[in-house]
Amino acid sequence: MEEIIIEALERPKKSGKFKEQGFVPGVLYGEGIEATTSVKFDALVIRKLISHHGSNAKVWVQYKGSKKFGFVKEVQFDPLSRRLLHIDVQMVAKDQKIQLHVPIHFVGEDSLKINQLEFQIYKHEVTITGDMTLMPEAIEVDVSTLNLGDQITYADFKLDESLVTDDLELVYGVVNHLKVLEVEEPDEDADAAEMVEPALVGEDE
Repeated sequence: MEEIIIEALERPKKSGKFKEQGFVPGVLYGEGIEATTSVKFDALVIRKLISHHGSNAKVWVQYKGSKKFGFVKEVQFDPLSRRLLHIDVQMVAKDQKIQLHVPIHFVGEDSLKINQLEFQIYKHEVTITGDMTLMPEAIEVDVSTLNLGDQITYADFKLDESLVTDDLELVYGVVNHLKVLEVEEPDEDADAAEMVEPALVGEDE
C-alpha cells in the first residue's frame, strides 16, 4: 500500500468561521488520540489527496512529532462553490477492523447501448467491514459485457474474502432494455380544425 503522509498543525478552538488562508480546518480522533483534536491542514495537499485517492483515503498523519495511521472519515464541501470546508481523520491501528462506506464506479455503460440496453444503478456505495489495510478506496465495476437482466451484487466486486458486508444479495444495479422516448405526431385534422375561423354573429351566409 502506498504510504501517504499529511501534516496536521495545531488549531486553537475559536468562535466564528475558520478563515486562515491556504488551510482547511479538521479534527483527529480515534486510536492513540485521547480526545477529538482540532487541527488544520494545507488545503492544496488535501485537495490533491481527495482528487487522487478519494474521500476514504488511507493516510499517515504527522502531528506533534509522531506519525499515526488513519483514514479520511468525512469531507465537507460548500454545495455551491465546492470549496473545501472541513475534514475528519480517524486514527486506527493498522490491524483494526472498521466499517466503511466505499464508493462504486460503474464503467462501460455506453457499450450496452449498442445492444439497446442500459444499466440502471440502485446504489453508488457499499458498506464494508474488515481490516483497514485491505479496504479499497473505491470499487470499479465494468458493465460493458453484461446481458439483459444481469445484476451486480457484492460478489462482483471481487474483494478480499475477509472483507464482509451485511447483505450479500443486495442488488447494486441491473441491465434493462434501453428506454426510447416516443414523440407523438401532431394531429393534422385537429390542426386544420383550429385554423377554421368561426362565423361572426349577424354576418350574411
